[in-house]
Amino acid sequence: MGYLPADRLQEGLIPGLSIQDHVTIRQFRHQWLIDQQATLARARALIDLFNIRGYPSSRVEDLSGGNQQRTQLALLPNPLNLVLMEHPTRGLDIASTLWVWQQLLDRCRQGTTIIFTSADLDELIQYSDRLIIFSGTRVSGAIPTGQLNLDQLGRAIGGQNLEQLTIKTQFQP
Repeated sequence: MGYLPADRLQEGLIPGLSIQDHVTIRQFRHQWLIDQQATLARARALIDLFNIRGYPSSRVEDLSGGNQQRTQLALLPNPLNLVLMEHPTRGLDIASTLWVWQQLLDRCRQGTTIIFTSADLDELIQYSDRLIIFSGTRVSGAIPTGQLNLDQLGRAIGGQNLEQLTIKTQFQP
């Protein structure tokens, strides 16, 4: 399982560390002895593979938001059964947004399940098979995105017409 938080720099990456440092930390989780030349080569390979505009020595806080997100994606193990994400493309330019979603869709084709939250309703409908809508204390059942348009989704999130969607659970505040 992998997790990509909404705040890339404060929760997903470690400010002050380089891309190579992050690769080293990831590798250290699996083995005790670290080969610096191997981690340098791995960092270079990930920079190339994920099209990160930076160098192994680049500090993550000096990268753009899109390159920070690319770095987080590069650090995810492959294969994964599940990736949880909060606002995967918030603050990214169009090119980075499309690139991130291409990578995520490729993972889906490899069998990874992706669960994400987003404030972008277009993104929710375009990249989801099913949506679960939370409104106040109510939660809908899983709704196929083909059964919703943007207007219906916005109204349901605001609590209007949510009753027309099958309510699965009611939380007590």
